[in-house]
Amino acid sequence: MTPLEEAAHSLKNYDSLAIAEVMVLGTFHFGREVLGEEEQASIKALVEQLTAYPATKIVLEWEPHRMEEVNKAYQLYLKDSLDLSDKNNEVYQLGFRLAREMGHDSLYLFDDQTEHIGSLEEFSTEDDPFSFDLFLQYAEEQDAGFYDKFMEPLQSNFSSNQKFLKDQSPKDHIAILNSPEKQKINAQRMHMLELRVGIQKNWVGPDWLGRWYRRNLRMLANTLKLAKTGDRLLIIVGDNHKWALDQMYEATPDFNLVSSWKYLK
Repeated sequence: MTPLEEAAHSLKNYDSLAIAEVMVLGTFHFGREVLGEEEQASIKALVEQLTAYPATKIVLEWEPHRMEEVNKAYQLYLKDSLDLSDKNNEVYQLGFRLAREMGHDSLYLFDDQTEHIGSLEEFSTEDDPFSFDLFLQYAEEQDAGFYDKFMEPLQSNFSSNQKFLKDQSPKDHIAILNSPEKQKINAQRMHMLELRVGIQKNWVGPDWLGRWYRRNLRMLANTLKLAKTGDRLLIIVGDNHKWALDQMYEATPDFNLVSSWKYLK
């Protein structure tokens, strides 16, 4: 170790402040395709695999104001009075099943449908708080050749990856989504196109990505409110949130981040 390395190691950090663990499980948003017999068996195998992480709280990607509604449904499920055979959302298929397997008496929610403010308001319509069609129209008019310089590899790689993932079982699909390789792709994708629109004009592209970061920061803040000393939070969220949340949890002294890939690979 060099003298400078030794000097750096003498700095006081905040690692001792952590009170809880957190593991972020990135998933695709389920549809009716997960309700078949083979898919259900795959999901049940995934749930069994995930019980190796001894979570004390399961946290789901719905907003906290729905907590009472969700937990009423969960209590029915615990009493075998709620059938999941037609419930294709991952809240039910993963969240309810995992919580039951782990003996939890309630579930927790942490999403925030962050408003579109500032320059983003210019792209709202009566039916859509942010119209991506209007956004792309503006990008083509203002930044053609710059915002879309990576369009060909973006579209080609996205299509190839989607086809590959579609051929996997739900269990393997979700495992691959949590790999470092897939999470790097997600982070790169979020900085390839939208970020490059409106620079030094109306800043709509950076503001659009900023809204994404703001939403994830609010999610993190919601978990700060529910984490207690000794908790182990298992967060189930769309996989494109995982890379951002992992970075944010690593930077937040309340939490020690646990790798979901470690439990899935």
